[in-house]
Amino acid sequence: MVCAVPSSAPELALRYLLELSTDIRGALLLDRDGRLLASAGHLAAGDLAAVGERLAAGARGLAQNGRADADWANAAIEIDVHSTGGTMFLLGEAEHLMACVTNRSVHPGLIFYDMHAVLRDLERAAAAEAVRERGVAR
Repeated sequence: MVCAVPSSAPELALRYLLELSTDIRGALLLDRDGRLLASAGHLAAGDLAAVGERLAAGARGLAQNGRADADWANAAIEIDVHSTGGTMFLLGEAEHLMACVTNRSVHPGLIFYDMHAVLRDLERAAAAEAVRERGVAR
């Protein structure tokens, strides 16, 4: 069997998230403006960018709640939405938003725990890469 190799750290992070939790059917990684950085799993690719922008706009509106736009960049966000077809989770930490879709019968705390872990690993990898690049530039 031939498997596609992830081309970026965000793609690798999302694949790892799907390995951590078999309940997650698909995931998106976005920047705080809603630009799609990576996707994984069983999600319709047609309108992922538009979905990302809508998720970010909705999260921004909830997070700001009367605060200045500058505070949005640092706001921690955890949102879960349940429907008959499943559950959507949205997590905002540091520079990223992560969204995932799961089956209906999941424990939200476990899904958020895995999402936090993957986002923190991604942030640590980015910080390590920045340090490495500064060292190379000298």
